[in-house]
Amino acid sequence: MKRRDLLVVGGSAATVGFAGCTAERTGEGNGNGDGGDGDTGGTTTGSASGGSGSLSVATYDSFVDAPSDSPGEWIKTEFEARHDVDFEWVVPEQPINHFIERHNAGVDIDAEVYMGVKPNELVRIDQNTDGELFQPVDVAALEHGQNIGEQFFFDPRERMVPAYSSYASLVYDGRRFESPGTFEALLEDRFSGNFGVSNPAEGSNTGLYFLLWTIHEFGTGGEYDYLDYWNDLLENDVRIVDSWNTLYGRFQDDEIPVIVSYSNDRVFASRFGNDLEKHRVGFLNDQGYANLNAMARFAQGTDDELAARFMEFVLEPEVQAKIAELNVTGPVNTEATPPEVYREFAQEPDEIVFFGYDRLEGNLEGWISDWEREVVGSR
Repeated sequence: MKRRDLLVVGGSAATVGFAGCTAERTGEGNGNGDGGDGDTGGTTTGSASGGSGSLSVATYDSFVDAPSDSPGEWIKTEFEARHDVDFEWVVPEQPINHFIERHNAGVDIDAEVYMGVKPNELVRIDQNTDGELFQPVDVAALEHGQNIGEQFFFDPRERMVPAYSSYASLVYDGRRFESPGTFEALLEDRFSGNFGVSNPAEGSNTGLYFLLWTIHEFGTGGEYDYLDYWNDLLENDVRIVDSWNTLYGRFQDDEIPVIVSYSNDRVFASRFGNDLEKHRVGFLNDQGYANLNAMARFAQGTDDELAARFMEFVLEPEVQAKIAELNVTGPVNTEATPPEVYREFAQEPDEIVFFGYDRLEGNLEGWISDWEREVVGSR
């Protein structure tokens, strides 16, 4: 998770920041959820009238679907007020697949920026396109770009601008259980039928993170590897649910008391006055898997100035704090101070587990396929 050393600095923040552009060039729910991919239909949300320009930004549905607990509506309103533009969210049902298909078909991309690209998604994009859906971004030319923590960068080609982050962890009902503490503890009788995870092969982010976390812990191809561990989980009646939303609903309904979710769960739970004793966060081996999310500039984009303004806006410390509050995710600008509720209830692991682009490239698809054959095939 190291930022590349060479970044070109220069230019006015309002007009530069995108490498390769020419002067002639002028697109789970709540924030604690998974943010998934569905079909290739498309919708847009909200557009004000008037203004000196317009900006379309693509994202996934849970980033915008609930004004009371998602940051999308606040970002739209605030950005329009500050910059006197019409702002529109572009929200396809399956955003990653949608833009892969449009790019490969040579169809226009109807957005300037994508908000919320994850490392595994970037690998999938590059594997299924010519790698030119997004263009490099000169982060150092963006206001606040120099304040982004190095640990949040994940693209060796410098196309991704970190935007927000969180950590996958266990969330458990503290009224019924103590934290397992280790991977091995989840194989004990007390967790039989009481531990659940969402299906990594169905596009669930938390499920994928847990799969990668077990690969980090047990490796592949050894005498006892991650597939052996998953088989032992099956023997202990692990509940594998198709989506994070369904899994979390079953946790809330007291059906599955220990699940893989996010370590900021208590921030969200406190917002609704939920019993925080039920919403306990547990780290396995004092670890959590990093959930990194970035902004990306579509290569077909035509308005470099507004795209740069938007990225700079998202990185402003006060905006980072507001996103932390509404999206229940942490800031990437080291100068940002999260809101009090986040500082009080969000938890971070002692050790961060993370597979970067280079590790995922060439391995991710095979790991998931092997998991499907071994785990899904045996159910």
